[in-house]
Amino acid sequence: MKAELLVDAQCTLAEGIQWRIDQQRLWWTDIHGFALWSCDGEGGSVKRHQTPERLGSFAFDPAGHLLCAFESGLFRWDLEGDRLDRLTDFEPTHPTSRMNDGRCDRQGRFVAGGIDEDGLKPTSSVMRYGAGRAETILTGIGCTNSICFSPDEQWMYFADTPTVQIRRYAYEPETMRLGGFDVFFDGQNVGGFPDGSCIDRDGAVWNARFNGGCVQQILPDGSIGQRISVDAPQVTCACFGGERLDRLFITTARENMSEQDIAAHPHSGGIFVAEPGAVGLPEDRFADRLFPG
Repeated sequence: MKAELLVDAQCTLAEGIQWRIDQQRLWWTDIHGFALWSCDGEGGSVKRHQTPERLGSFAFDPAGHLLCAFESGLFRWDLEGDRLDRLTDFEPTHPTSRMNDGRCDRQGRFVAGGIDEDGLKPTSSVMRYGAGRAETILTGIGCTNSICFSPDEQWMYFADTPTVQIRRYAYEPETMRLGGFDVFFDGQNVGGFPDGSCIDRDGAVWNARFNGGCVQQILPDGSIGQRISVDAPQVTCACFGGERLDRLFITTARENMSEQDIAAHPHSGGIFVAEPGAVGLPEDRFADRLFPG
């Protein structure tokens, strides 16, 4: 199956895409473009908000305010009220790291991690934030990606991109303990590197393949399912959305592409859509109100 172009956004590094059900709108970040974007389900009513730092990932709270993983830490952001407050720092003594991929778990806690921008060395970490408290849950990470949670809350999927593997960690939401992991999917023979992922209601993982030109469905047993081809080599993230949560929206990038590369794939950096016959789950919101009252 081939995805179709939805928005020719020409983002440098579009990421973190998610569907907001109450608005029937799609939201994503252009990390290196210093922007937060949104549009409706048909690619219309496009809006772009400038960001003060590079925004790696984000979540909405019950009131619709944003919890933002900016490069230097977590912030709360009231878009309409134009208020932005720092909540945490992220690795302040590590000058070559920044925050990257993140998502709320089924209990509404935000899990996000970093990337080492000096060669993807395994020197960064993954944190979990909730109830005003941040804790480190993984260390020795080169590039955080693919965070998503199984429908039954028992598993956290995670990729340290340079390893080419997607891991599956035992996840105990009540005790907040991260258990051991196994290798859920080894993508050495698939092409590209594991970037952002989402999960459908049947527990299949849909993984964006950076430099692989596709989104790869991985079935709950770790076997390969459908492959959604995208007319852009740098495929970065995916989410389910639409009225029935049966449309797969896909982000792409054009960073570090030559003029010849862009001429061959002119819609790189755009948002694509496909209808693969699967149904997703609503994006979990951050459980706490970021602006009380």
